[in-house]
Amino acid sequence: MSCSLIFMMLLSCLLLPSARAGRSVLPEEDDMALERALKMLNKPYVKSIKDKYGVVFDCVDMYKQPALDHPLLKNHKLQVCPDGTVLIRRTLKQDLVKARASLPRFRQEKDHSETPGQHFAQLLINSEEGSKFQAAGAVLEVDAISVPAGQVSSAQILLVDDTSSRRSIIQSGWSADPLHEIDSQTRFFTSWTADDHKTTGCLNMLCPGFVLVNQNASPGIALSTGTAGISISKDGQTGNWQVFLNQQIVGYFPKEIINGMSGAAEVQMGGITYSPPGQKSPPMGSGVAPVPGQNTLASKFTQVGVQGAKIGKYWVTKDVSDPAIYNVVMTSGPQGDSFQYGGPGGV
Repeated sequence: MSCSLIFMMLLSCLLLPSARAGRSVLPEEDDMALERALKMLNKPYVKSIKDKYGVVFDCVDMYKQPALDHPLLKNHKLQVCPDGTVLIRRTLKQDLVKARASLPRFRQEKDHSETPGQHFAQLLINSEEGSKFQAAGAVLEVDAISVPAGQVSSAQILLVDDTSSRRSIIQSGWSADPLHEIDSQTRFFTSWTADDHKTTGCLNMLCPGFVLVNQNASPGIALSTGTAGISISKDGQTGNWQVFLNQQIVGYFPKEIINGMSGAAEVQMGGITYSPPGQKSPPMGSGVAPVPGQNTLASKFTQVGVQGAKIGKYWVTKDVSDPAIYNVVMTSGPQGDSFQYGGPGGV
């Protein structure tokens, strides 16, 4: 069974209610599929490290990392990579079960078919027809916020290529994500899809795809409060899309897994939250909403930049009418183009 078929089965499996103790259990065949996937993702390691939050990372030979098991990367050559190991968060069975709740973290401008429970406060940058962005980046304020169980609050940069029938999306940023995590600690994340989240892609390293080349940084690591420089850019020689954290390359999305993505027609930056139906939405950013013309404690994106395309449209958008809940405001100053975003939530 191929990697892609296993993961399609994993993400579509249903939890069945147990007759005892009110718990959920997996059918035997799905449990076996989970075990096969865990074996595929958790490679033999040289040593393991546990962070202060109890999350385990394994030091894996970079030439044996799970990304290279992707069927489309059978003959892939690692991009500018030294010998040694890469730091990969160990995948647990509960991580794969929770992956069924993964959500598309982007604003669907084409058909406005938003995911129920999601809210946005973003800067959107569109290229002129016929030109595409080759890079986007900013310095993100990293906030420590309390997010209730089963919810998500994130800040990210996305590059969206919807010029074909299969929408490719790559992104990186930080999230407080107790929907998928054991707590609301702020962590670095990556995500990708090659078909609008229908059958491909995942968060972080929960499926083969994102290739690690950094020996110290990896999707899933905890971030300290302060700032984080995050950028995504296309490598001119290989065509792969590199992800940088604080000016150091973490890894890349190979062009093979994202339809040979030549560029992005749109860049999205800002905050996204999710809460299940019937629950109030969580805080976004610092939990403070920006106010036009005022210097508030709202979170910021500074040094905002894009490259490689002519900009046709450049605007901010939010999907909550009350600016006290979530808002986004463009600012200017010595740090170049910037904006404030966020709010306390409560919708």
